Amino acid sequence: MSVAERAQIRRATLAARQALFDLDQVGADELARLYEAAAAAIRAAIGRQADSAGNVALTELRGTLAQVEAILAGLGEARNGVVNGGLAQAAQLGASGVVLESSASMRVATEALNLTRHFVAADGLMLSDRLWRLDRGAKEAITRAVELAVIQGNGSAQAAREFLMQGKPVPAEVAARMGAGNATALGNAAAGLLTGQSDSALYQAQRVFRTEINRAHGEAFMAGADQHPDFAGFRFLLSPNHPKHDICDLLASQNLYGLGAGVYPSRAKCPWPAHPNTLSFVEVVYSDEISAEDKANRESPMEAIGRLAPEVRDGVLGKGKAAIYEEGLLRQGMIRSTLGAVRRRTA
Repeated sequence: MSVAERAQIRRATLAARQALFDLDQVGADELARLYEAAAAAIRAAIGRQADSAGNVALTELRGTLAQVEAILAGLGEARNGVVNGGLAQAAQLGASGVVLESSASMRVATEALNLTRHFVAADGLMLSDRLWRLDRGAKEAITRAVELAVIQGNGSAQAAREFLMQGKPVPAEVAARMGAGNATALGNAAAGLLTGQSDSALYQAQRVFRTEINRAHGEAFMAGADQHPDFAGFRFLLSPNHPKHDICDLLASQNLYGLGAGVYPSRAKCPWPAHPNTLSFVEVVYSDEISAEDKANRESPMEAIGRLAPEVRDGVLGKGKAAIYEEGLLRQGMIRSTLGAVRRRTA
């Protein structure tokens, strides 16, 4: 391979990767806009059902829930449009990163897009299943919260009236629940489930978006890269924004095939992506980049783990499995197993 050809491919790879980062940010921003708009629409819908006291009456519950569900259905359709558009762009970017003929690039992008859409993860779910489950979870959480609050608020108000009619003071727990059906509080609670900071529906949608555009990009890139006559493997690389030590640290450092740290000889043997929402990526390695030292330092996964600093090993294995490793009981087949499974096998 000539120096000029290698430089051209490297530039294309870097440009495609940067474009993917930009696409990730644009998609995340657009999803945030859609979810925030839906949250505002739900607040307004609930507010329209409030009585003169600012509460949602039990008689208005069915109509309120119908409006909420309609807003969520529209949100799901709009979100799917963002995801599908992002997948197509990501696959095209991945194919562009290896400098193929236009017809080959289009074929690689299309195949990667289809693979991503029909990929079945370890949990048995495809992308369409995952999006459906996200929608179902948001709908169940929000309608349950609204329904429960309205029922509790109306029931407590009735109970309070009965206490007062009997000349008795209203118990504190009854008084506390009287405001449960307040339209403003209900709207804020529903919006929080959609866009709140802690594992909200928006966070989950952004996580799915990032995971799947990364997959489409990576699959297209790898499908195109291994067509080069000088192809030797794929190097698993940590993102500069890699947040903490995890299994990716091992995958990026082990030399299992004598091709260098983190290099794998084929797509089938390359463990990318290691987990959902990953920031790690791959680059192509060519045959003239494999050194004699790389070939001489081939190692097993257990040997690679042994080279890791203790704090990195803790992140890769988790503290529980790292302790089992220190006891000399961890075996190669246990590296990716759960702590519970390892404990049962080493008991």
